[in-house]
Amino acid sequence: MGKKEKIKTQEKTQNNARMHWIFSGILLVTFFVSYQFIFDSKLDLGGDNGGYYILGKALSTGNGYTNIHHVGNPAHNHFPPGYPALLAVFMFISDSVIFLKVMNGLLLAGSAMLLYRIFFKVTENIQLSFVASALMLLNMHLLKYSTIMMSEIPFLFFGSLTLLLFLNSSQKEDFYKTPSFYGLILVSSFAFHIRTSGIALIGGILLYLLIKKNWKFLASYFVGFVLLYIPWYLRGQSLGGSKYLKQLFLVNPYRPEEGSMGLSDWFTRFGNNLSRYVSKEIPHGIFPGVKVDYSPDAVEAQWFVGIICIALIIFGLIKLKNYRTFFIGYIAGTFGILLLWPDVWFSVRFVLPLIPIFLFLIVFAVYELIGLVAVKLNVSKKVSPYLLLVFVFFFVSQLKELNESAKKPYLKRFNNYFKMGSWANANLPQDAVIVTRKPNLFYLTAKRKLTGFKSTANYNELLDNLDEKGATHVVLDQLGFSQTGRYLYPVIQGNPEKFQGLHTIPNPETYMFKFKYEAGYQGEWKQSQDANGNLQS
Repeated sequence: MGKKEKIKTQEKTQNNARMHWIFSGILLVTFFVSYQFIFDSKLDLGGDNGGYYILGKALSTGNGYTNIHHVGNPAHNHFPPGYPALLAVFMFISDSVIFLKVMNGLLLAGSAMLLYRIFFKVTENIQLSFVASALMLLNMHLLKYSTIMMSEIPFLFFGSLTLLLFLNSSQKEDFYKTPSFYGLILVSSFAFHIRTSGIALIGGILLYLLIKKNWKFLASYFVGFVLLYIPWYLRGQSLGGSKYLKQLFLVNPYRPEEGSMGLSDWFTRFGNNLSRYVSKEIPHGIFPGVKVDYSPDAVEAQWFVGIICIALIIFGLIKLKNYRTFFIGYIAGTFGILLLWPDVWFSVRFVLPLIPIFLFLIVFAVYELIGLVAVKLNVSKKVSPYLLLVFVFFFVSQLKELNESAKKPYLKRFNNYFKMGSWANANLPQDAVIVTRKPNLFYLTAKRKLTGFKSTANYNELLDNLDEKGATHVVLDQLGFSQTGRYLYPVIQGNPEKFQGLHTIPNPETYMFKFKYEAGYQGEWKQSQDANGNLQS
């Protein structure tokens, strides 16, 4: 390299360094403005975020990885331990729900900063990388989940850090001498322990190394990851295996009486999931303005936008020169898992960690297409990536929805549910064991031991199960979950002597009963179903 070339290279490096600082500052401002605008201080109404909070509290208070809201504090074996461990660290500062939500928000900001660097390393186009990163900070789904105590955003952060460490270490011959290699093993393992489906991230790395025939790196990384995975695997096996895997093989995890999957069921599930992701969750996830209709037949516009998005993602992968194999492996691995999941589990959140990558690939694809058109039209001037900021208009309008949702109070049925929890906290004995459909949420106000009810159509099985669990009280809610009306309500209705009313909150009615197993009728029941499939005695 000549002297002039060296000077040009140095000037380019210095200019990029300045632009990195400027763009990083703009990204932070974008995050803080949008986050403050959409921030929702209310607890999310999904039970999982309550479960994560409880597990974080158990770890932070020295109770181990246990369900402290259940009798006997049994060991937990459903959620992987990564996010609860992160919450436990945050809880040493504060266990406030709002504080923990803000911590998730900061992880989204950190993810944008990391992905900006990653996109630059992959494309060497600093403006394009900035545009893609800015758009992710305006995506309503990413912003929404950054205000919820769930694992998607933490996984996005540690998954992004994994990729950056991989980019920094995989090209070095003496990789074992670099801190980034050992950081890669630790961080990728932690990302996997946040979300088990993150195994697709590990698969993407291994596929890239396999194609590149980087055997030393591949073997070293694989051994390191497996060693860190073994303790969690052995613990899970000692507790009876993964609950997720057991649910995977049920036709419907919410109706276990429907039995296990047969061969034809797998094909049906695969087809249902594929259709839903293409026509609904991919287009809505990337462009939230495309509204989702979860009725069996998607509208044509959803299919059209979904197919266009997938075509652009594929074109972006084809045009990507660096690390294409990794992205293909990561995306294919993720969907290989998601397409086999029970089709009753549907939500944009399952593809949430891929949304920034999809946005980047679409922006990159559009930029490449504009470049091709410019060549055809003999336009000599290079197209500016800033033109792609036009995508902002597809995102900003949706932020108003989040702002309005944040201002709204809880739905009345959930407000009554939390009120009943507060009543239980003030009026029930400390040794009470309460049966409820959403124990993770109820615990946050009730602060009592909780349990669920068995999903069975057999009265005696359900009642015996309540007795075995030591249940003393039962909540009958109107949250809208079918299991309550299908299984619990008929048993209460058919056994009034066993369920003594203690407290009612009206509009809609939410009931607290004292459960007395020995009272009333003991024996076999004749049961039938009404026209809606609900049990009758």
